[in-house]
Formats: sequence, structure tokens, C-alpha cells
Amino acid sequence: AVVAVTPTGAAAAAAASVDAAADPVAVLTFAEHMWERFELLWTQRVLPSQQLLEQVTDLLRGRAELERKYGESLSGFNVGSKLEPEVNSVHVAVDAVLANLKNRADQSAELAESIDQDIVAFFEAVIKQHREVSQRLFKDVQVLTKYLADKKHIHDKLARRYAARCAEAELFGQECIQGLAMKTADRLKLAHKATLLSKQARAAEHEYYASIDQANKAQHLYDSHLPGVLSSLQDLEEKRGMCLKDGLMKLAVYETSWLRNLQYDLEATVKNSEGADGAQDVQGFIRQHGEQRKRAAQLGPQAFWVVGKPKAAAISPVQAQIQASIRRFMDEEMQAPMHALLAEGAMPDAAEGIKEQLEQLRVNITDARRRSSLVQVIRAEILARVPAASDLSDAMSVCVAPATLDALVPLIKAFLDACDEQADTWCGRDIMVIVNRIYALNESGKQVLLLTRCYNHALWNKVTFWEEVLLIGLCEAHSAEAVTRRTLPAGSQFTQPAMTSFLQHFLGYMMAFGISFDQARNSVWSTLRKNTKVLGPSCKSYATLLIQAYETSAAAAVVAAGAGASGAGQASTPNGGGAASWGTVPEPQGGGRNLETAGGSMPPTASPPAAMEEDDFEAVAMGLPVGEDAAAGDDSADEEEQSPSSPARDEEEPAEGGAAPAADVLS
Repeated sequence: AVVAVTPTGAAAAAAASVDAAADPVAVLTFAEHMWERFELLWTQRVLPSQQLLEQVTDLLRGRAELERKYGESLSGFNVGSKLEPEVNSVHVAVDAVLANLKNRADQSAELAESIDQDIVAFFEAVIKQHREVSQRLFKDVQVLTKYLADKKHIHDKLARRYAARCAEAELFGQECIQGLAMKTADRLKLAHKATLLSKQARAAEHEYYASIDQANKAQHLYDSHLPGVLSSLQDLEEKRGMCLKDGLMKLAVYETSWLRNLQYDLEATVKNSEGADGAQDVQGFIRQHGEQRKRAAQLGPQAFWVVGKPKAAAISPVQAQIQASIRRFMDEEMQAPMHALLAEGAMPDAAEGIKEQLEQLRVNITDARRRSSLVQVIRAEILARVPAASDLSDAMSVCVAPATLDALVPLIKAFLDACDEQADTWCGRDIMVIVNRIYALNESGKQVLLLTRCYNHALWNKVTFWEEVLLIGLCEAHSAEAVTRRTLPAGSQFTQPAMTSFLQHFLGYMMAFGISFDQARNSVWSTLRKNTKVLGPSCKSYATLLIQAYETSAAAAVVAAGAGASGAGQASTPNGGGAASWGTVPEPQGGGRNLETAGGSMPPTASPPAAMEEDDFEAVAMGLPVGEDAAAGDDSADEEEQSPSSPARDEEEPAEGGAAPAADVLS
């Protein structure tokens, strides 16, 4: 539908045009001065004006809402105590403040209501009405513009066709008239073509003249209706501006009234506050309620969950999902193959039947969740065979079949590679303990510890690894102390630094991997000094607890090593038996690692081969010299048991009653 222009509107537009021409400073109009700028008028004036009114309306609506919430908050304020203004001057001042807050709440609610009902509602009605009218006007202009453009397009198209037809008919007509020497048949054929083209030119001519008439009518319709549309838009713009002005003036009136009422209440509050005399009120209260002093009862210790608010342990959704994945991997991927390999009474050839599962585990071990699952399952299998132990560091070693040990080596090496690449010190620490707890008996009945098969891995050469392992152990000890506190009676107090079985054996672990006692001691001190801010003054106590148990045994082992080297080549432990405890692992000699703190790693040295037999590894771990003719092993020969030990040590038979498992030398 096209908006109809009333004669009055057309006359007004014409009159405005005459006035503007006569008077250079006459009022400008859209109809006269924005005739060909409708798109600019719509995008840069009409739409921004509508948006401004809508934004101001939203702003005032938000202001009213804030005032309402502010008033509701103020009305809820209360001191909670019974006031006695009649007998207490301070209470008079407090009561005046409360009255001020209540009055301010009422005034804020009244201001919000006035803005909502008198300004926002008015703006919303204007916005709704103007939006509908503006959209109708915009659609009318679009219809007019499209209609005019279509007619002009048709006119241009027919004009081109008319020109082409006439030119072609003229060409063939001239050929037909001037073809004097042509054959009758050819000339007659050319005449037929000229006649046909002449008729087409005549039809095109009629269509062209008709399109001119239609285009002129469309232009006349456009010219007759557009002034009314532009006049209506100008009227809307002016009314919208007046509406916005009136609303803002009303807002100023309401704000002024609210501010004056607030000033009245503040004056009353100041007057009552100046008249308050706290000292006189206190004296009057003492005279009325004074009595003898009572002694307070002494306090006794109580449990922390009694004196404070209960706080339930919360686990994040991400951590819960990770733990669920770890449990699923344990049940679906790890439990069955590890039980088949490590369970008490496992078949010697059990590894043969689960080769594919072990290979899949090796491939997937780059996933940190699977590494955590694997160490959990292996720990559970080892502890299941040693019921008396509650921690791997206290458990005795478990014996497995040689084929099982060979099957575990690639998996453990892949595990260590992943820990090294991803800096996974937690799982690296767990596997470090586990490789000290699994051994096998070779064909000659000698013990081969799983540790010897992965002894040369690069992870053990990193200073950062051992420092982080120690820090992990310290943090776990403090965490265990925090958890244990709930199980102790009220009044219990921790007086010694937090320790765990792992921390007690930590230096032994380092020495078991070929690190000398001096280097291990220096590494412990360096780590403790770096974490002084975390550990506080307990650093020295920790150093004593971690190192002192090994100092005496290390010195004794050095003496024993010298005696053994000068004697008949017989090696014995400081305890006098075939196995040593964790507290007696001395500094290794010859086959150890050099800990380079400056470089941050321990470079490869003459270390025990990957397939070292246990009797020679025990000698290295105990710091005893091995034979000069010991041959270095090949890292890649994981299945062969090559021993570089001296002949005297190789021929030594286990002590009566059986030698302790290899891992017990380190435990």
C-alpha cells in the first residue's frame, strides 16, 4: 500500500517550497531539501533518533529499578537491638539514622514509581506508535522506489529493443530497395525478411511509447506521494525530540524533590547526632546495672571441626571426570593383565597370552590417566602379596617369572619415556618405587631386579626429577598429617616434622640408582633450601631425618668396601647378612652417577648395564668394588642376563636360608 498524500499536505509542501525560495533563512523541510536523500535521512536521522529514545527509555527503566532495589535494601536495614531513646542519647541519634534510612527508602521507591509511571510508560507508548508509523512510511517509500525503478528498467529495456529492431529493419529495408541486380528469388527472400523486421520494429515502437507513458506515470506517483512521506517523517522527528525533552524535564523535577527531602532528613540526623553523649549514657547504664565481676572459666582444646564451621571437601567436575576415567582404565585395561603377571601363583608363561594387551598398554601409556591407572594397579597387586605392608616403601619385594620381567621391561621404559617427555614426576616417583619391588630369578637362580633393566634411563639422570620427587614426598607428608588430624583426640599436637615411609627411604632410593651419598646429601640440602618459604624452619629437621640414618651406614660401607677389596673378594653388607636395610645403603663406588647441579642433569657414566645380575648390582648399590674384568652390558639386550661382576662375587652362593630379594637390599 502507498501512503496517500492529502491535498493539505501537498499544498503545505508547495507553500514551504515557495517560502524557502523567497526567504533564505526560512525553516528547512525534509520534503524540499531531502528529496533525493531518503536513504541518508533514514539511516542517519530517523533510525538513530528512534534508537536514542529507546536507549534513554532503557536507561530510565534501569534507574527506576535500581532506585526500587535501593529502597528495598534500605527498608530492610535494622540494628536488631531494642532502642530506648527516652533514656539514651546515643539511641536517639541511632533512631534518627534509622528514620533517615526509612524515609530515604520511601523516597527512592516513590522516585522509581514516578519514573516508571510518568516517564518510561510515556516514552514506551511514543516508541511503539512511532515505530509502527515509521515502518509503514519506510515500506511505502520502498514500494514507490521499487515501482519507479521497475518501470524505468522496463523503459530502458524496451528502448534498447526499439533501437535494435528499428536499426535492423532499416538495414534490411535499404538492402531490399537497393538490390537492383539481385536475382528475383534472393531479392524476394530479402524482401520477406525486411517486411518481418519492419513489423517487429513497429511492435517494439508501440511497446517503447507505452513504457514511456508508464514510466512517467510512475514518476508522477512517486513525486506526488514522497512529499507527504517526508513531511510525516519530519513531524515524527520533531515530536520525538519534544517528547524526549519533556521527559527529561520531568526527571529533573523528580530528582530535585528527592534531593530536597533527603536534605531535610540529613539535617534532622545531624542535629540528633550532635546531641548524643556516649560517656553520660555509659555512666547511667553502670549506675543502673552495675554488679561484681565474675571470673571466666578456662578454655580447653577442642577438635577443629567442632570449633569451626563444617566444610565439605569439594571436587571439581574436571577432576571427578579424570578420576572416573582412571577407575575405568584400571577395571577395563589394567587389572586383568597386571593380575595375570603379578598375582601370587601367576603362570610363568602368562606374558605370552597377553602380548597384545601389553603392547596396547605400551602404546597408550603416553596418556597421564593411564599411567596413574597402571601404578595404582601394580601397587595393589604388590601389596596384595604382602598383606602386612600398607605402603610400597615398607613392602617386601615380589618374585615374578623371568618372562614376566621381560614383558614388563618395554612397558616400564615406555612409561619412563612418557614421564620424561611430559615432566610427570608423580608417576615417575611411583614407578621408581615399583621397579625396586619386582624381581625375577634367572636360570642360575640369581635375582634380577626390575630396576637393573631400566637403570640407564635418562629420567634418573635429571636433577630436577629428584628435587621434584623430594618436594612431592614432603607435600604428601604434610597432606597426610592434615588428614590424620581428624583421627586424633582433641588436644593432640604435632611436634615433629611430617614424615612418611617414602621420605625415610628417599636417600636410599637415590643411592640405589647409583648416586653417591655425598651427591644425594647435597641434592637434599639444595632442594630444602630452595623450598624454605614453603617448609619454614623445619628444613634443618628434615635434613637431619632424611640424611642422618644413612651417614653412619655409608661410612661403614666404605670401610667394608675397602676390607672386601683387600681380602678374598668377598662382599658383605654392613648388617652382616645377605641383605641390607634402607638405613644401611652406602655410597656406590665406580658404577655411580655424577650429579651436575649446574647443568641440571646427570650425564651418563660407567653405570651398571640394563641386564645386570642382582649380585653385582647389590655390590654397586652397596658401594663395593666389582672386578676389574667386569664386562659392560649392552642396553639393547633386555632378554640376556650379562654380569660385569668379579669372578669371586659371581661364584658366591646365597646365604643359608636364602638371600633376601634384590629390592630388599634397597628397602
